Amino acid sequence: MNRLWDLARRFRFAAYAAGCWLAIGAVALAQAGKAGEKTEAEPPAYVVPYALVILCLGLGLAVVLNSSKRRERAKPEAYGEPK
Repeated sequence: MNRLWDLARRFRFAAYAAGCWLAIGAVALAQAGKAGEKTEAEPPAYVVPYALVILCLGLGLAVVLNSSKRRERAKPEAYGEPK
């Protein structure tokens, strides 16, 4: 049962991360198009670097905000007390 909760938590985190990445990426990929013209133009050169930056930021946040897997709690240290 515990494995099922852990799997559900990981899936929820992955879905949330993918949703945020797609939402932020949509802003980077958005272009102002003209309704009358039907031309095939190449995407701007800055789209791929922006996508990579967004991906790296998302992965960095995932690594930093990942919870610890420690079983015991860390013991607070009191400075100035003899050991």
